[in-house]
Amino acid sequence: MKFNISIILTLLFSGLVSCSDKNDKETNTSQNLQDESSQMVSSNQFIIEGIITNGGGKKIYLFEYGGKVPVKIDSNIADEIGKYNLQGEGVGFKFYSIGNTVNNVAGLLLKGGEEITLNSDFNQMSIYAKTAGSEDTKIMHEFSIQQKIFFDTMQSYKQKIEALGYEESAKRAFIIQKAEKVKDAFNIFKYNFINENLHSPAVYMAASEIYDIVNEIDYLKKIEKTMFEHMSGSPFHNAISQKIAKANQAVANADRQKQMVADQKSAFANAGISIGNKAPDLNFPNPSGKNIALSSLKGKIVLLDFWASWCRPCRAENPNVVRLYKRYKDKGFTIYSYSLDKDAKKWKGAIEQDGLNWPYHTSDLKGWQAAGSAIYNVQSIPQTFLIGRDGNIIDIGLRGRELEEKLKELLD
Repeated sequence: MKFNISIILTLLFSGLVSCSDKNDKETNTSQNLQDESSQMVSSNQFIIEGIITNGGGKKIYLFEYGGKVPVKIDSNIADEIGKYNLQGEGVGFKFYSIGNTVNNVAGLLLKGGEEITLNSDFNQMSIYAKTAGSEDTKIMHEFSIQQKIFFDTMQSYKQKIEALGYEESAKRAFIIQKAEKVKDAFNIFKYNFINENLHSPAVYMAASEIYDIVNEIDYLKKIEKTMFEHMSGSPFHNAISQKIAKANQAVANADRQKQMVADQKSAFANAGISIGNKAPDLNFPNPSGKNIALSSLKGKIVLLDFWASWCRPCRAENPNVVRLYKRYKDKGFTIYSYSLDKDAKKWKGAIEQDGLNWPYHTSDLKGWQAAGSAIYNVQSIPQTFLIGRDGNIIDIGLRGRELEEKLKELLD
């Protein structure tokens, strides 16, 4: 997927762009809005002009965002050196872009009344865009530039990892470590960008990089406040409000999960499985048929994870577990996964599909009649037991953010 400001705007606020011949119809039949209304002057009218390198003789469109697809509101054929002039009229902030197609544009954030200079290259509109006359647009471009650098860097790391052989685990781990540092640095930039630009709806650009809506809900609320002040009721403001509502629902679900964990801990304690006690040993076959004992991992911090390929909550949690394993495996953390599968092929397939690259996977392939789950009195999955270096249980039922916080406490 190519990085593109139009894609970001449209995906974030309206859903997928569906381009067709019908959508390519111009909303005005003149070459340029100014040809029809050169005598009409409005304090809300904005003008965009500049030079598009390699754009001589090419048609340049002005798009407005806010619906299911971008709408063309003006067009102009650039002269032989690429000089163009576009006009529009708006009351209050709106997102716009200029370019030849919605997939190759330079974005703008305007409130009406501006006189904008925007120069770029016809073949790479977003990358080479240079603007003057709109501070909000400059702020938006600042984020877009850093976002593209981050995107390109992560894509480069992804390609390098894909090119490695299975046995090159050390190189893979090194690249992953570098990628994590780049991600951490970008997150710092993202949070600073939000905090420093709450006066402008350009801060909305950062919403495209907020994925952990529960842990980042405070930043979503900051963005929502700005959008309410400047673009209340717009699809952009509504999208943030919906994202916050989704985060609040996730928090409520997490609270219910905490209560379930508390109830489960009580049930475990009644069966002799409790925090501070020695973790009962497990010794079951791995996918190759070789038995692996849980006790053989003594000296490490171990997450004993009961799961199955058919368990949707388990599979949904796996990316978080993989991320934490990559982060802490070199600090003495590992995972012992015990599956309640019955089908060996599905079990092995899920391990590969979810990238569960630790070596300690076991199962007796007996489903809910599994001996391992009976030893730990496991009545539902996913279920976890965090085991200390001494072989004693540190905590029970940790997942998501709580697991991450506990590992930080133990290993950072």
